Amino acid sequence: MKNGISAILVICLASCSSTSSVGPEASPPAPLAAVPGDICDQLQTGNGMGSAPPEIPVTGRLRVLAFGDFGTGSADQKRVARGIARQTPYHFGLTLGDNFYRRGLNSPTHPRWQSRWEDLYSSLGIRVYATLGNHDYLDTASPAAEIARSSRSRTWCLPRPSYTFVAGPVQFFAVDTDPIEKGLASVPRELDWLKNALAASTAPWKLVYGHHPVYTNGDHGGQRGFLPELKDQLLPVLQDEKVDVYLAGHDHDLQALKPDGGVWFFVSGGGGQDTRPLRTAKCRQWAESMHGFTVLEADEETLTMSFFNADGEPVQGGRVELRKGSPAPDCPR
Repeated sequence: MKNGISAILVICLASCSSTSSVGPEASPPAPLAAVPGDICDQLQTGNGMGSAPPEIPVTGRLRVLAFGDFGTGSADQKRVARGIARQTPYHFGLTLGDNFYRRGLNSPTHPRWQSRWEDLYSSLGIRVYATLGNHDYLDTASPAAEIARSSRSRTWCLPRPSYTFVAGPVQFFAVDTDPIEKGLASVPRELDWLKNALAASTAPWKLVYGHHPVYTNGDHGGQRGFLPELKDQLLPVLQDEKVDVYLAGHDHDLQALKPDGGVWFFVSGGGGQDTRPLRTAKCRQWAESMHGFTVLEADEETLTMSFFNADGEPVQGGRVELRKGSPAPDCPR
């Protein structure tokens, strides 16, 4: 295995859409107090390859929230949001795309910002660093609106479609996977950026996150268990640059999949959209078709991914710990 990481499964003891056509825009929310360690302004002004990526100061063991496929306004989204609040505190959060169903939204002051974001997640008191999903692209104005919202909120941050930052022992790389899945002309430029950013990283752990998974036991992977465009284009970069974790959404479930080329694969798409059946069990460490979210914890020696159900309870078997220095075998695919 290239990056010498072991994986130890730890059994938890606890039990386990609307369109963009709208009426009058809502006023932007009142400014919130800056959250500790907020780097959104730095990310918005640029973090090119000529300078070091912004760094979130971390005291103690890093603890990060991750969730995707959530922006429905449904009872399920609200239930997961309450569950997320029960697991505080977090240093910050990540979104894994499909932030607003059904077709994104067309303005940084759209009323759904209040009802589907601020009302549900502002009380966490953290900044959440977002990525775009395929539903966020269905309204062509939505990506720009979601980026522009970063200057109007103290909880939401989408500085650009792809970016990187450091927190504690982990460097995070947000990627825009929709162009990759669609095979657009911009893909080589983005993959070159990612490859160079990964090569320049000196962090003990490298985590890449985006919307579309490479491998999945869920609906989008079918019986083959992967997305061809992501496997062909993104996976070689992850493997060559010794990425530890690739974290995605898109399938509306929770999954931990065994490594390929030293890269572990996690799916956390249970944030509120309707769940779907799992389609295969290829290279499965743990998976359930259920609503919920994921918490990452890390120090220089260990990185743990823990899954929680919609009520904020740890799910039985849904905890995977990666350790530096003890190789784990790749799963044959």
